Amino acid sequence: MKKHALSRLQWAQSSLLFGLFYTLFIYAIGLSYLPFIQVNSALGATYLSFAFVGQIGLLCFLGVISSTLLVTLLKQKHLNIVILWGTGTLISILIFADTQVYQLYRFHLGGFVWSLVFGEGGSQVVSVSWVTQLLITSVISLIASVCAALLWLSIRLTTTKRLKHLRLGFYSFIVLSFLTANAMHAWYDAHGNTEIRAMTRHLPLYEPATAVRFMAKQGWIDPDTVSQRAPLAKEQGGQLNYPTEGYKIEADKKPNILFIAIDAWRGDMFNETVTPFTFSLTKQNDALYFKDHQSGGNVTKGGIFSLFYGLPGTYWDAFTAAQRPPVFIQSLQKANYETGIWSSGPIINPSFHRNVFSSIPNLATKTEGAAPYERDKTIVDNFVKLAKEAQSPFFSFLFFDAAHGYAPPEDYQPRFQPYWERVDHLALNEDFDPTPYRNRYRTALHFIDGQIKHIIDTLKETNKLDNTIVIITSDHGEEFNDTHKNYWGHGSNFSQNQTHVPLVILWPGKKHQVFNQRTSHYDIVPTIMTEALGIKAPMDSYSSGHSLFDNNDREWLLVHSYFNYGVIMKDRIITTFPTGQYEVTDLDLNKTAKEMPANITLAVLKEISRFYK
Repeated sequence: MKKHALSRLQWAQSSLLFGLFYTLFIYAIGLSYLPFIQVNSALGATYLSFAFVGQIGLLCFLGVISSTLLVTLLKQKHLNIVILWGTGTLISILIFADTQVYQLYRFHLGGFVWSLVFGEGGSQVVSVSWVTQLLITSVISLIASVCAALLWLSIRLTTTKRLKHLRLGFYSFIVLSFLTANAMHAWYDAHGNTEIRAMTRHLPLYEPATAVRFMAKQGWIDPDTVSQRAPLAKEQGGQLNYPTEGYKIEADKKPNILFIAIDAWRGDMFNETVTPFTFSLTKQNDALYFKDHQSGGNVTKGGIFSLFYGLPGTYWDAFTAAQRPPVFIQSLQKANYETGIWSSGPIINPSFHRNVFSSIPNLATKTEGAAPYERDKTIVDNFVKLAKEAQSPFFSFLFFDAAHGYAPPEDYQPRFQPYWERVDHLALNEDFDPTPYRNRYRTALHFIDGQIKHIIDTLKETNKLDNTIVIITSDHGEEFNDTHKNYWGHGSNFSQNQTHVPLVILWPGKKHQVFNQRTSHYDIVPTIMTEALGIKAPMDSYSSGHSLFDNNDREWLLVHSYFNYGVIMKDRIITTFPTGQYEVTDLDLNKTAKEMPANITLAVLKEISRFYK
């Protein structure tokens, strides 16, 4: 027995060698991802090779490091064998399962999939025949057997000296491939290469580096030039099935359409005190006021994407890679609308110049001005010029930033006291009194309210208000430790403080109405397209939304953040995490024993995959 005993160093060597073997095995399994990845050039093939080797290899390498540390510390033969074999088998099974899920739905394993299979009522929704069960068992047994054989071989070859350099070279190549792929992605993403960007979503847990803002600051790229080249660089073919049907524009009239969005404007800050002029618009004869309106995200990325596409932010990567503009924008361009897109914050971050506004010629990617309030005034001036000079129907989008930056003009008299003269984010904690901070935010909103008055007055003066549909809303809300869990700002949870936003629409020809049922950003574009542009196509062929005038409450709502998404229901919030886990809480973010019903889980999974080929 002694001659078979391995030292701690030899167990570590066995673990590293076994990791090498099962990583090669997993590479073979991972080849199933490749048929879904479109390669159009030698550059694309080179990048894909490095990304595939680096990302999947890194996932395996993390398992190798963990198991190596354990077996080095334990030095117990049978336990070490179980640890090594179990690690390799588990990673192999997970990658195999992910390839199967991806083939069916075009997304990777996550908490919702586990919820569907193992959660409340899962067996009723996912019915597995005995033949399928037998097949699954056989595949798992085969993977386990292969890993056992590879482990046996690894232990037998542990003392082979010439394999030392092989191990070192193999893992070094994985790390080098990962770094090379990220460097290539950062460079070519900044230069508008759609082929490379399109490959990102196909690999599991792959979030490669980006550096658009950094390269722009260094003067290595000109965002405006890259944006103007965008229509020439669109992904050929692509993996999107959007829209799912053709459509026709049959509008008798072509009203002007104006979208006004205030960054970080929470729903309960739309009132007679904070935004007196804008709130007064809700009482006009042609005003439509939606009291329970939800954004499609708790950050700008998800909020604006859902506003213009009527789709969940889970499609962000695919639409950005393909530079596929919304059907809404394309319809306006086909109808010869003049466009004016002005954002106080940079359009390039998030990359709206590569999705929402990718088809807009000569798109202004930034607005001059040192402070948010200065840029807010500039975008209003730009619109005033458009309104006075436009000869054809126009579509315009104005995106205000002063509230997001808590930055009213320095000489703007604070409307609310006490007032925080200087924002110090380091002072924010669970015991901090948010009143001065909130009052600074409210003052910034009051300033923007005056800018909106200037816009509406201009439309009146130019006799265009009676022929302009004006949509006023926000991308997401803003939190001030409302749940007493030390959440500030946005992007941290899917409570109503961060997802409930105002919505008022001035629609010439419509009668004044107040809506109490839940609506969302997904509903705005389908409603405008159907009722204002005369689009003849089912709403679900290009969006996830319904008509704003549909009185049926939405049973669930998808919301998106920076890297994760969630589902808001009437009595609970389901939050996913990038690691694949998920959490169920009540509306005040307290953990609950409730689960997401399996039928809703299945509906969510279908909704986030049905626009892929």
